[in-house]
Amino acid sequence: MRALLKLYPAAFRREFGDEIAEAYREATHGAGRAARVREALDISGHALRMRLGLGSARRPGRLLAALAPFAVAAVGANALWWIKVMVPAAEAPTLPPVVAVPYMLLTVTHFVMVLGAAIALSGRWAPGTWTIVAGFAATVAVDVFRLGGGVAFTFFFRIPLFLVILLALLCPADLRPEPRVRTATGLGAVLLWTTLLTGVLTLGPLPDGAGWLRFALPAAAGLALAGRQVFTRIDTAPAVLLAALPFVLLDMTHASYAIFTWPLLLGLLLATAAAVSIRRRRGRHPVTKA
Repeated sequence: MRALLKLYPAAFRREFGDEIAEAYREATHGAGRAARVREALDISGHALRMRLGLGSARRPGRLLAALAPFAVAAVGANALWWIKVMVPAAEAPTLPPVVAVPYMLLTVTHFVMVLGAAIALSGRWAPGTWTIVAGFAATVAVDVFRLGGGVAFTFFFRIPLFLVILLALLCPADLRPEPRVRTATGLGAVLLWTTLLTGVLTLGPLPDGAGWLRFALPAAAGLALAGRQVFTRIDTAPAVLLAALPFVLLDMTHASYAIFTWPLLLGLLLATAAAVSIRRRRGRHPVTKA
């Protein structure tokens, strides 16, 4: 525990160190190894946010919390799109087993990230985001050790995904989305639904020119799962543009949209930002009738 406390800034540690240590002892008393690891990860994440000035009491922390659900939805949509790429490649008869097997492993690691996104957006934020991290780490391991991509090349290729996942991980704990699915049965239904959606979008045919649906539909489904609460914090034009950034970053890694579609999407995004800005100004200065 002493090592965990040293992760905090000195001033914060002097003021709240005893409280954190006591809370950790109460949470892990009689608990198993998994619970202790989970609590240690939560404390490490909190300490990192304090170091970076991303606590919930500060504006950057609140902005980060507003953007985090959009980052998770983008990660899930991106992973599902890559599954569609990996499955046909792995099943190609001309592909040698030395390459086909890593492609199948990448299919599994990306599916883990899809499930992690569903878990997080349903309200179990910590298990969901750490499931995403596990899927990402396994993906990098397959890239490096089975496909021989090299550490430098793999890291460079995965930088956008890494940054978006980090955005989700740094979300302040007390500002995470409220649970939308509160029972184990409900969570099982969400995971079953996610599995079915993944199967339909990756194994089923789509009309010509509709490949972008493999990114857009899971992104929309993820945000619908999280509910209206994730949109209430996006109340300024800059916040709208920042919320769209994870989708833009990850979509650029596979260019799922045709080049002529980008102006339309940019126009819709700017129109949404303008509408939010106008609504915010009207809320501050309501029109009164004589």
